[in-house]
Amino acid sequence: MRFGSATNRRRLLGFATILSLGCTPAPGGTPASPTSIWARSHNRSPVDVYLLCGDHDARRLGIIQGSGTETFDIPAAQGFCVEGLNFFLVVQESGRGYWVGPFQPERSAHVDLVVEKYAGLSSAYVTREPR
Repeated sequence: MRFGSATNRRRLLGFATILSLGCTPAPGGTPASPTSIWARSHNRSPVDVYLLCGDHDARRLGIIQGSGTETFDIPAAQGFCVEGLNFFLVVQESGRGYWVGPFQPERSAHVDLVVEKYAGLSSAYVTREPR
């Protein structure tokens, strides 16, 4: 493909525009307040919980004790990610890590994180809260 022709330049410009829009938050898509994460674990070991935008920008949220529950918050500034947010769970007993996601919280929503006995089967659900 030659970039010299007008058609190819328009295609390249269109492609570059689409890629750049992927880095901008959608209007109204960013939560205005922190998003609550309600986590419960069926795993017998403590589990470290990290939040990532796609597969980068890891932020440690905290620990869920074995067979315990915990509440975390996603700051409003980190509540939107074009690639989708992911949890990365590290089971302390085995040192193994597991991905959960992607998910995209909305305004007036919270996230339910369920850590299973086998952490690889864990799940995250976005639940809208009644207004």
